[in-house]
Amino acid sequence: MKMILKMAALLALSPLLHASVNTRPLPSAPLSNQLQITRDDIAAAADAWRNHDTDATYEALQEAINSAGFAQLDKKLQYSALSTAASIAQKNGKYDAAHGLLIWASDYSLADGETWLDRLEAASASKDDLDSALCVTTIARRWPESLGRVNYVAIFELWRRLVSAGASTPARQDLLQALFDAHWTTPEGPPDVLWRDLAAILLNGNHVKQATHVALRIQTARDVLLMRIDKRFDRITRKNPQAFDVNRVAAAQVTRDREAAAASPDELMPVTTLQTSLMDTCQFQQVLTLTDDILAKSHGVQGSSSYKDFNDRYIWVLDQRARALVALGRWNEAIEQWQLATRHPEYGGMNVSQIVNLGNFYAETGRPHEALDLITELGNTTVFARMQLEWVYLVVAVQQKDTPAIASHMAYLQAHRTDDIVTWQAALLLTEDLDDAADLLIERLGNVQWRTEALADMQQYADVRTTPIESELKQRWQTVIARSQVQAALSHVGRIEHFNLSPAQR
Repeated sequence: MKMILKMAALLALSPLLHASVNTRPLPSAPLSNQLQITRDDIAAAADAWRNHDTDATYEALQEAINSAGFAQLDKKLQYSALSTAASIAQKNGKYDAAHGLLIWASDYSLADGETWLDRLEAASASKDDLDSALCVTTIARRWPESLGRVNYVAIFELWRRLVSAGASTPARQDLLQALFDAHWTTPEGPPDVLWRDLAAILLNGNHVKQATHVALRIQTARDVLLMRIDKRFDRITRKNPQAFDVNRVAAAQVTRDREAAAASPDELMPVTTLQTSLMDTCQFQQVLTLTDDILAKSHGVQGSSSYKDFNDRYIWVLDQRARALVALGRWNEAIEQWQLATRHPEYGGMNVSQIVNLGNFYAETGRPHEALDLITELGNTTVFARMQLEWVYLVVAVQQKDTPAIASHMAYLQAHRTDDIVTWQAALLLTEDLDDAADLLIERLGNVQWRTEALADMQQYADVRTTPIESELKQRWQTVIARSQVQAALSHVGRIEHFNLSPAQR
């Protein structure tokens, strides 16, 4: 539809359209040969479009755009030619070509939100993260109402890639500030992790007042916790103790999430968000009570008729329910829930996440054969899922005292440690390499990208029922944390406190 509208605009603006349908065209001012050739190309594009030949339309537009006379055309006609050619290229999967055309088109004063959304799509397909960030920034500043048309998950992924790639601070700050000023939010709740990152950037530039304004919008207990334990935020958190009271924020979060779930009885996403809040505050029985009715409604085809997002979210309802059952010591029931989840597809394909989660639980509860039987069904996975899969294989190998297998899986995890540094940390603990585990923790504390998660892992949390493997790892982890060199590294960047939240899931 976009391409049809843009071509219609091009036809309406082309002064040659009348010449092609009238036997006696209106007289016109003398034209240079270059401009006449360009207009002939536009006319050829119009004729090809009327003949439903989009390939020929694109070729003629390309000729016009690349011609010497293009710059002499009316600005509206230039813009229409560029945006129409970009639409055709984008539809045909020529994303790099479309991207270049849209960068050019968006320089025109005529460029609207649709053009910038198209440019974002092309930039994303061309894996140009910096231009994608510029597009989101521009849309947020000029057409904030259009942000809802951008996949919110894609914005989070873009931000993570920018951080991982070491993108310049101004590019990240501009993106986050534009989203913050637009009061952007997501179906899963406020993007507090982004506001926390923005506050850190502002503090680094000594913009304490602005950073405080950003930080005080944060409503998520986990993000408030992370600011309390990170000394970068002391200039904010120490002056506003009530705002950064984790227990108060966690209670308010549960209340807010309950209201959101009640307001959308035909959606599961608010339910999974509430489940997370309840899990964080150790209200495990409440997680079960919350989902009893959902399970009753989800037999056969009833689930998809009861909930609009059933196909995407039901597996996560079951996953959180299984984790709550684990915390309550009802492990056989947890396995039943994960088994049920594995039978539901994940984004239309094999449910890799739940298979890995169940395989991990089998391994960590001393059922290595069942773990292997389950995970051997998996083929290609994402980079992160592969790290989780290697972890399961490593746990099995350690239990079976299979030295060659241990060496093989440790080699893979070490080679790919930056894909999931937390799993590599756990692997060192599992194999009782506490010296290297301490060195890695110190490295994480010294790395700005890894520090936040390292600090979170070091905190004292509520006592929750864990698997035998998790209990062993926790004891070894406390031994590592207590080492003098680790404590010295910690003292420079953060602190350890006790929180009445459940430990974060690895």
